[in-house]
Amino acid sequence: MSLEFNRRSFLKYSAAAAVAVAGSSLLVGCGEDEYQKTGKIGSTLKLMGAFKLESASLNSVSSSSTLTCKFNLKCTSKYGLNIVPANFQVEVTPKDSSKTVTTYHAYNTDGTGGVTLTKSNNYLKKDESLETELKVTNIKVADGDTIQVKFWPRPQASEGSQAYTRAFCTWKMVAKDNGTGSITLE
Repeated sequence: MSLEFNRRSFLKYSAAAAVAVAGSSLLVGCGEDEYQKTGKIGSTLKLMGAFKLESASLNSVSSSSTLTCKFNLKCTSKYGLNIVPANFQVEVTPKDSSKTVTTYHAYNTDGTGGVTLTKSNNYLKKDESLETELKVTNIKVADGDTIQVKFWPRPQASEGSQAYTRAFCTWKMVAKDNGTGSITLE
């Protein structure tokens, strides 16, 4: 093997290095964002804790529906977590893309349903757990719609306000009409 490094060798190795650098930049989007965890019903998502959406159901009474989500929330942060309705937000994205996304949160003032917790205003210390139910009243869901339940463990982190941060967990589900007029969530 020759140890000679000439112009041709330089160009060959420079081209190979350029391809390697360009190829590695394509892999950046392949992994999950460490601050935005995503799962489905039954998934445990880990971000400042271990948060599990155990079940989700939709109960309809005439034209009004209530979404109920059962959570098991465990804090692993040494600073603890305050769990209140403002930690949660629910988005319904219609199957028909011409319709708008509806967002439900704790302080809705536009007449859409609000988010409540069966056990509200809870402070969890490190390694403490909480089982609670999230309820969204007056929710509008149709067959094929996508529902995203979002949970911010620390919604006011570093802002000093209730402004949401980029660190959150999302559980996604799709509404399915089983043919009897009731909707199941998958």
